[in-house]
Amino acid sequence: MGTLQTDIQQKQKEIEQHHRDLYSLYADLGDSVALIEHLSPIGYAHQMYERLCKEMQDLETARHAYEQLAGYISQMEDRSRKIKEIEADIRTLSKPKKKIFAQLGAIAWEAYGSEVLVDHVKLVCDPIFEEPQRRIHVLSERLEAPIGLIRKTLLRQRLKSERASLPVLFAKAGRQLVEIGCEADLPLKDHQPLMKELGELREREAELHQELEVHQSAMAKLQSQEVQSPKAKLDASEQVLRQAQKACEQASSVYGKELYETLPDDVNTHMIGHTALGLMDQITLHRKRIKQLENDIQMLQNMIKVQELEAQIELENQKMALLKNQIETCNRQIQQVSSSIQQKKSAIESLLPAKLEEPHA
Repeated sequence: MGTLQTDIQQKQKEIEQHHRDLYSLYADLGDSVALIEHLSPIGYAHQMYERLCKEMQDLETARHAYEQLAGYISQMEDRSRKIKEIEADIRTLSKPKKKIFAQLGAIAWEAYGSEVLVDHVKLVCDPIFEEPQRRIHVLSERLEAPIGLIRKTLLRQRLKSERASLPVLFAKAGRQLVEIGCEADLPLKDHQPLMKELGELREREAELHQELEVHQSAMAKLQSQEVQSPKAKLDASEQVLRQAQKACEQASSVYGKELYETLPDDVNTHMIGHTALGLMDQITLHRKRIKQLENDIQMLQNMIKVQELEAQIELENQKMALLKNQIETCNRQIQQVSSSIQQKKSAIESLLPAKLEEPHA
């Protein structure tokens, strides 16, 4: 019986798979014939076709809404990512720019000390260079004077400290000169590659800022659309889309099944097309196989019932044999009790006095 039950379960799984295949085949048949029905009505399962059309329209609406939200989010993410990339590129330029600023500042420092700067450039450099250059000049003069070793050591340390702070001043001066466009007024006769590099950096930075402005403008326009909680709305829209897809697939399957069951036996490719006719042949094979499997299951179930009934008969035969044995035992007990009774009666008779004979009349 266990083997039969296993066979039944296996065949039931086969039937379930065939039903799943049929569901898809019906849907494919419905979709295929719907294309023809839209151009030239064939006159079958029209109500199911109307239902399919409605579900397809709902699906298209749901898909459009989802794609709009997805496109909006994608644009926001793309713009945001691009803005970050451009800002990172702009920050990357800061390192070579600082280097150039420092070099320009060093040139200005030398020219300032030599008093060859034009007046408007000197005005920019005075607040930065005047006091540091004076201190360095004073310290240098003191070191040249005859002084003790300890004092000279202290002065050298102070001079070293002053010169160590110069790179920061050079960068500051260079930046300010570039910001007001005075770098070209420095004595740059031997520093043309430096100016070329600065020009290229400026050009690249201008391009990046222009590109950044374009993306920031586009981002502002997207943000003006005021889509609240777009990710949450996209998740909800995706759920609606999936439900619409499922409903449309179900409608296609129902329509296809209705077509299969109502189309005439002489249906041909001119009516429903070659693809649909091939699908109907596949459906027929699956339905036949399901019917065969159902018959096999019924036969197996009958065999299981037969085995169950035979087992019950065997049990009842055993019960009947047991009852017969019990009857035989009871009959023997009855005979023994009856014999005992007769013995007791005979004993009673032997114990009582004999009855007197009655007198003759």
